[in-house]
Parts: sequence; C-alpha cells; structure tokens
Amino acid sequence: MPLSKVEVKAIKAGTDGEVITWDANGNPVTVGPGTSGQILTSAGAGSPPTFSSSDAAAMALALGG
Repeated sequence: MPLSKVEVKAIKAGTDGEVITWDANGNPVTVGPGTSGQILTSAGAGSPPTFSSSDAAAMALALGG
C-alpha cells in the first residue's frame, strides 16, 4: 500500500541536496547531491535520476535562444 502522507519528523536524517526516489523494485533510495551548476537528469523508468553538468549552449538552443 503506497504511503499517502509522511510526517516530516518521521523522515530519517540525510544529506542536504539528496533527492528521494524509488528503484526498479519500488524501494525508496536517495540520489546524492550534485555540485554547483549541475542539473537533475532522468535516466528513464527503472533507473534513478542523476546529476550531470549542463551544456549552456544546448540549453539555450533548446529554449529557442
């Protein structure tokens, strides 16, 4: 049964910047924080997201700049 509400005080201590996600088996996991300037990138279903360096030129092109 999925959780619908979790009290903030019920969450275990972690590292500032961690992202909570679920693995391919549906178990909760965390993704460690990235570094300054990195962006969170989807790795597709069944894989946790990752932080990666952004390409400012490609981002500007994608946004029509």
